[in-house]
Amino acid sequence: MKALVLGGGMVGSAIAADLASDRQLSVTVADRSDAALERLARLGLATVRADCSDPARLTTLAAGADVVVGALSSVLGLAALRAVIEARRPYVDISFMAEDALELSGLALERGVTAVIDCGVAPGMSNLLCGHAVERLSPCERLEIYVGGLPVVRRWPYDYKAPFAPHDVLEEYTRPARLVEDGRIVVREALSEPELLEFEGVGTLEAFNTDGLRSLAYTLSVPWMKEKTMRYPGHIALMRVLRETGFFGKEPLSVHGATGVAAGPVGGSVSVRPIDVTAALLFPKWTFEDREADLTVMRVTAIGREAGRRVRLQWDLLDHYDPETNTRSMSRTTGFPAAIVARWLLDKRFERPGVHPPETIGKDPALVKAMLGELGARGVRYAESVRPA
Repeated sequence: MKALVLGGGMVGSAIAADLASDRQLSVTVADRSDAALERLARLGLATVRADCSDPARLTTLAAGADVVVGALSSVLGLAALRAVIEARRPYVDISFMAEDALELSGLALERGVTAVIDCGVAPGMSNLLCGHAVERLSPCERLEIYVGGLPVVRRWPYDYKAPFAPHDVLEEYTRPARLVEDGRIVVREALSEPELLEFEGVGTLEAFNTDGLRSLAYTLSVPWMKEKTMRYPGHIALMRVLRETGFFGKEPLSVHGATGVAAGPVGGSVSVRPIDVTAALLFPKWTFEDREADLTVMRVTAIGREAGRRVRLQWDLLDHYDPETNTRSMSRTTGFPAAIVARWLLDKRFERPGVHPPETIGKDPALVKAMLGELGARGVRYAESVRPA
């Protein structure tokens, strides 16, 4: 059996390594970066040089695989999904695409393709647990998701390192956040409604609105739902200053008096997008050093009635960098669910033509138990608690 992983970044590498541990699977990673290909080769993984922004190339590559996993940046997510569906291959994707991927469900039905999107940690496991909660509670009144990926050691001036693609991180500070309040979808500004929370083993974190509910806002009938991203205290204020100053702007800005090849002679001008400059300046400081430890913290809470009593279901995750395999926590917690579902697609444990978010899987108690068990075997453990609400 052949598996193809699109994207050889930190998460794509973790997915590929997990799949390659199965001797029945031949795993190939597609990427166009020389550095990524060399790093993957050192890990003993087969690679193919490919421009993953080229849908025709992806369709050709996917046609030779039995299952495909997408670990590309959000801007490439929808086109990659369409390309793999056109190749009629089962697909698992983790990209945080801005578009509504469920719009391709009809095409997947026509092609007989089962595709699972947003299959990471959040979105991903958060969706699965929310779907599971809705099945357990009758009714489910409220869902809350808090999640953050952070460096273990805080360093000035940002107290932050980014575990995934630069522009995808910056999207969290600009993309309007959808919440559900009293049964209606409402939109809040990103970085809004800050609150402080305490997590054992981590300390105080600040949380802010992000657009992490995604499909949950439309697929689950729960009157109150929200998702918030967490950082060390102080991050919100700093990102608000950058955003309000225009550093995250996507419209080209003409910089007068610039020098250099792009600007021409002294006194000329150059056109740049502020967000590209911001990413170029921030990410050398936000990039993890080799073997630098990170952590992932998440809490999913559901309130409703179970067996006639009002209860609060809660799942807590605190995961750390694995020094033995040199795998970052965010790569583990994001990549392992995708690798597990990819195996399920191969052995047809989950086979349902169409495009599905993880809450669809969450409605099957046996699959939820299997997912939590398989993650636990990999050292990623969700602690469940039930108490009166």
